[in-house]
Amino acid sequence: MDDPAEIRLVVCNTRKLFAIHNLFYQGAYKEVLEQSLAGYSDSAITQARVYHYRAQIALGSPEQVVAELDDTEGNAALAAVKALALYKAGETESSLELVGELLETSSDDATVQVLGAIVLYLVGNVEDALSLLSKHEGNLAAVALIVQIRLVQNKLDLASKEVQLAKKWGQDNLLVNLSEAWVDLHLGGEKYQEAFYIYEELAQTPSTSNARTFVGQAIADIQLGRLEEAEDAINSALERDSTSPDVLVNAIILYILLGRDYSQSLEALQSVDAENPFLTDLEEKSTLFDTCAAEYASLIVE
Repeated sequence: MDDPAEIRLVVCNTRKLFAIHNLFYQGAYKEVLEQSLAGYSDSAITQARVYHYRAQIALGSPEQVVAELDDTEGNAALAAVKALALYKAGETESSLELVGELLETSSDDATVQVLGAIVLYLVGNVEDALSLLSKHEGNLAAVALIVQIRLVQNKLDLASKEVQLAKKWGQDNLLVNLSEAWVDLHLGGEKYQEAFYIYEELAQTPSTSNARTFVGQAIADIQLGRLEEAEDAINSALERDSTSPDVLVNAIILYILLGRDYSQSLEALQSVDAENPFLTDLEEKSTLFDTCAAEYASLIVE
């Protein structure tokens, strides 16, 4: 590659993709959609579009993505995005059918590996998801997903092993740092402080400072018993995104620990994400408590 103009385009594309990649994995989905798709080379535009469409899905518009990706013939990465959008839109059978086709023809594609694994995991095919992810070659998004799955399985040793291996070749990458912080929070003990340092650094760095990094910092503070510091972090998160379900859930938890009224945050969460797992769990436990209370009510002596 000797053409100076071509070299400049490659450098520009790399920087732009790095920026949109970091925004996406920080959960800054609205900011992802604000990034222009103009000026990308043919080889880079697909990955930029993948982030845009995934941000749309994350913001609750999978049907729109399905409609826009009506024809993905010959583009495995965009077809994988469509498969995820179909699942999120409630079309599970169509999603799995498309994933199956992609695994037959494009299982070596990095986007297919990650998004195909997400769909497989969501339908309960955990081992198939891990098998697909194991095919990755230097894909930190795949590593981060493997770590998340291992943590859900409570296989902390395997999750930690993935992080340590990734640190050898992906040191200081955002996904490696986040994965290490996730593992540290699960390991507990002195690792809580290490997780705090990771999130604190991310929160203080302009390019990675957003609501999610402050939430991570707050979670570490809570585990360390520093509730006042956690409140400062949650307030910073709320200032940046007061409608984020992640922020609102952790605000509710913190207010409960502080003995504060959390009704406003609860109402806000119900408004923006009525089917949030936290709300479902809260309702189930409330019902269970009422049932237990009713069973023992007759034993209470006045």
